[in-house]
Amino acid sequence: MDLDGELKGLIERELDALEYELVKVDAYQSGRRKTIRLFIDRGDGAVTIADCVRVTKALGLVLDGVETLPGPYNLEVSSPGFARPLTKPAHFARFRGEEARVEYFDVRGAKTTVIGRILSADERSVTVSVDGVERAIAFETISKANLHPGAAGTPEPECREPRRGRRGKRL
Repeated sequence: MDLDGELKGLIERELDALEYELVKVDAYQSGRRKTIRLFIDRGDGAVTIADCVRVTKALGLVLDGVETLPGPYNLEVSSPGFARPLTKPAHFARFRGEEARVEYFDVRGAKTTVIGRILSADERSVTVSVDGVERAIAFETISKANLHPGAAGTPEPECREPRRGRRGKRL
């Protein structure tokens, strides 16, 4: 299940107003209930449980009033964690020097996975060093990328704040 652009834009605007960044959003159907899972970050430090609670309450009120999200839903707000998703060129640039696991489609269309140190990133591609060999990977070919858990250093504390929306009980 994909979120429509209007709903994703609304979530991003609300997070901006609260001074958080939307790192990634996953949305899927779970029985009769939709689940919206958000991974958030803040520029001034690690995401805490209090941050997750704050965002969950604020977004829950906003989403309950949205017509494009009919019926019951679960809202989960979490930190990106130590295996944080890398979904934007700015994420790769921010974590230059760290190791990342990148899944992408090569020129033949074959799915390829590499683990390497992020050397550089611009709006078009990221360059990673894999066993001493530099590889430039176009962002449009990347299907999934995360910091590599074994190399990311001390893990950030993870939090997940679930909430049931629209006629559901709060957890």
